[in-house]
Amino acid sequence: MENPNMFRIEDRVAKVALVFSYVLLLLGGLFGFLQVLSRAPGMPRLETPQLYYDGLTLHGVALAILWTAFFIVALAVFVITRELKINMNAPLLRGGCILAVGGSLAGAVAILTGQATVLYTFYPPLQASPLFFIALAVILIGTWLISAAVIEAIWRWKKLNPGKEVPLATYGVFTTIAIWLLATPPLAYAVIARSLPMSLFNAPVDVLEWRLWFWYFGHPLVYFWLVPAVTIWYTILPKVLGTEVYSKTAAKAAFVLYLIASVPVGLHHQFVDPGVHPVYKYLHTVLTYLVAVPSFITAFNVIATLEKAGRMRGGKGLFGWITALPWGKDPVFTGITFAIILFGIAGFSGVVNASFNVNYNVHNTAWIVGHFHLTVGGGVTLTFIATSFLLVPLLFGRDYVGKKFLIAVPTLWFVGQLIFGISYHIVGLLHAPRRTYIAEAGYLNDPNLLNSLHLVGQWIPWLQLGAIGGVIFALGGALFLLLTFATIFRGPRIGLSGGELQISPTPGPATIFDKLGLLALIAIVIIVIAYSLPAVEIYSRGLSPAPPYWPSGAPAG
Repeated sequence: MENPNMFRIEDRVAKVALVFSYVLLLLGGLFGFLQVLSRAPGMPRLETPQLYYDGLTLHGVALAILWTAFFIVALAVFVITRELKINMNAPLLRGGCILAVGGSLAGAVAILTGQATVLYTFYPPLQASPLFFIALAVILIGTWLISAAVIEAIWRWKKLNPGKEVPLATYGVFTTIAIWLLATPPLAYAVIARSLPMSLFNAPVDVLEWRLWFWYFGHPLVYFWLVPAVTIWYTILPKVLGTEVYSKTAAKAAFVLYLIASVPVGLHHQFVDPGVHPVYKYLHTVLTYLVAVPSFITAFNVIATLEKAGRMRGGKGLFGWITALPWGKDPVFTGITFAIILFGIAGFSGVVNASFNVNYNVHNTAWIVGHFHLTVGGGVTLTFIATSFLLVPLLFGRDYVGKKFLIAVPTLWFVGQLIFGISYHIVGLLHAPRRTYIAEAGYLNDPNLLNSLHLVGQWIPWLQLGAIGGVIFALGGALFLLLTFATIFRGPRIGLSGGELQISPTPGPATIFDKLGLLALIAIVIIVIAYSLPAVEIYSRGLSPAPPYWPSGAPAG
């Protein structure tokens, strides 16, 4: 019997991280709602141009980096404590949480006060307040402390359980944290050694060098979101259906491939950047296709699991198992399965993004916005929302209020994301730009220009349809947050702590997959090969630093 006070400190950290993640989802989602309307001609313009770009910066940073990271912290702490039945290093956890929350608040202040209008990617030579870059550095240090606590707990458990395999959910947590630790040091270098001196002393920065190290981090960030979602697909989804994952071995093989191939792929974000040899870009293209393999393995494994569950429920014939599943009845199942569908759609557009020549047709267009939202907004966020229906009661000991409305959350989110994502993919093919506040662009407001410019007139209905989709999934998000905050503070108390929940299939003897240090070493070797070549090219040619520039148009200084 689990001592209810055994994980008191860990649960406190997990609760803080979870609640803060929902606050970030609310804040970032609010600005996303304003943006999708303000971008569409004929829709209400709820933002000034300045607020639009400030909000776009906050939207990207709060949702793409912080909302996901804090939810993953809560999930990781919960999984480690309940599955391994082991305490974590309290000073590391608490210190990391304080730094991450404090850094996030400081960064939000810099953005909301107009001192960091540099968008999610904060490319130099765009200038921002030192507070913004200091906040980013503090957040990174905080996440490293939390990551150290996770790795130390897993390592300690392995010493206490020699010859035993790492449970599947814990394996997913390890993969997630390992990807983060492999991906973030170059970002720290770019922020601390380049962006911060630029902000403090107007030091010039070599843009190509900076972008190389940012995208070293930028694409692995996708797998930092994705692997926890896949972990949920492999463990929570089968449990909800009363079965186990079709193949635990294939699931671990997928995690290994994510670990070793998710980092050395960043150059496919720099296909249009001059100064990087095309051969190195092709190398990263091949590695990007390699990292698609675990996603295909996951697709097969999850669908096979769903079929097994459907046939257990009496499904007959070739497709009868599909209708036997609890569609529209169980919000956890419905949300996770809808998320998988959205991610599958995004996967196909992701192959386009990774293709050296085809990428030129969609680069910096609204296609990227559609892809991005179907991945992190669809596959990942909807998975996290559905998991919250289980995690919140287990952590806070309170049952969800308004249970009959829960099913509406994934339904609205799925429908809205589908409409938004498809609309923005199409308008991207028509070359509508991303990020730009195009609602006030002259070519969309002057009938003579609108009729004479190639394709531009065709943007309007798709942008309007995308706005409708955005409003729909924003309603789903608002309903989720309303019910969740009401549950946390006012929900009826229940006697659950998660100790009674078996998350993963029963572990067996250790296999090659449990040589975690060896797998991390292989990943490092591949990273060194993939990034040493473009790095040597850039540094041997000599850097060409550019002076910083404020987004308002005035030179820094």
